[in-house]
Amino acid sequence: MLSIVIPIFNQDVRTLVYTLVKQCNKLNINYQVLCFDDGSEQKYKEFNKELAFKINVNYTEMPENLGRSKIRNWLGKAAYYEYILFLDGDSTIKNKDFIKKYLDHLPTQAVLYGGRQYVPKKPRAKKKILHWKYGVKREALPAKKRNKDPYLNFQSNNFLIPELLFKENLFDEKVVGYGYEDLLYALDLKKKGIIIRHIENPVIHDGLEINTVFIKKTENAVSNLTKLYIDGKIKHSRLIKSYDRLKDYGLLKSFEWTYTKMEEKIKKNILSENPSISLFNMWKLHLFVEKMNVK
Repeated sequence: MLSIVIPIFNQDVRTLVYTLVKQCNKLNINYQVLCFDDGSEQKYKEFNKELAFKINVNYTEMPENLGRSKIRNWLGKAAYYEYILFLDGDSTIKNKDFIKKYLDHLPTQAVLYGGRQYVPKKPRAKKKILHWKYGVKREALPAKKRNKDPYLNFQSNNFLIPELLFKENLFDEKVVGYGYEDLLYALDLKKKGIIIRHIENPVIHDGLEINTVFIKKTENAVSNLTKLYIDGKIKHSRLIKSYDRLKDYGLLKSFEWTYTKMEEKIKKNILSENPSISLFNMWKLHLFVEKMNVK
């Protein structure tokens, strides 16, 4: 029936796993929960080791860090039930019928994406405001809005896919580090005519990064996007759309001139307690333009 697969990197996933097990047992379905640790710090391994002794749960530690794409492929290949539900390890489930809601959409040959949410209140840690604010404004979208552009709005944190379909369509392991492996995956599915359907079944994203770490990961993501764009693997994204518009109107130099004048203000703002997402997106666009100019 259902294989639930969870890649772990420096997360305590016990509460998540026990919530999933409880829901599956209540539904009386055949299921397995696969938890693969991808090179976490020892303290997290100690937390999660107890999962190895639970019925229907497989906890495995990788000998080295495989990366975001490869660990998901390993999990998917190890799954043996008809459907695979991918969940990130930093997810929290508040809906008591979370599993049932996915099952209500079966059988299917489509990929189902449930979405993500963030806690409504600002984090107490001011240094995590940027990630939270960006997530609330750009990622925590209702299914109706996500379905308007189902491939662009796909993320890999919470999706269900038929097992055979996944094993024929793995993540591209050449994408390393953080960023855009999920968009590349979605666009590959689109090329093959595979439907992504968005439903209202979100998990709460708990893994907020401090501002400096989130910025560093964003830099890595923009680097990935630049390479994928140059290689012709990704031709459409919000960032690429903005870049193409500037290029088509001959405004790249004007944009860079404007950014240079505002750079100090922008960098100060995105590290502040009230960051502007518009300025953050302007900074991202500058990074992309800069990397395209030195390709």
